[in-house]
Amino acid sequence: MRVIVETLGLPTLAAVLGKRTEIDLPPGASLADLIGCIVQRFGPEARRGLLDREGRLDLTIQILLNEEGFVPREELAGRRLSEGDRVRLMLLVGGG
Repeated sequence: MRVIVETLGLPTLAAVLGKRTEIDLPPGASLADLIGCIVQRFGPEARRGLLDREGRLDLTIQILLNEEGFVPREELAGRRLSEGDRVRLMLLVGGG
């Protein structure tokens, strides 16, 4: 199955992945599987752009699935993807 991955506000990751790319995954793959696939396919630069030192999704990155909004980190492994899903990786910005 093919999903669309977009990077928003992540210039280092966009340099590796591009601002928009399509990635093929096996049927039933989860968002966590997608992150693993990106790291495996695009190498150390993608790993540094996505993961913290412990290998978890960096706290500065949020994931949006289609138009559903942000996916909580504890749901990444259980959230299954479907053909044509749009996954946006974006920088978490805070301020006040």
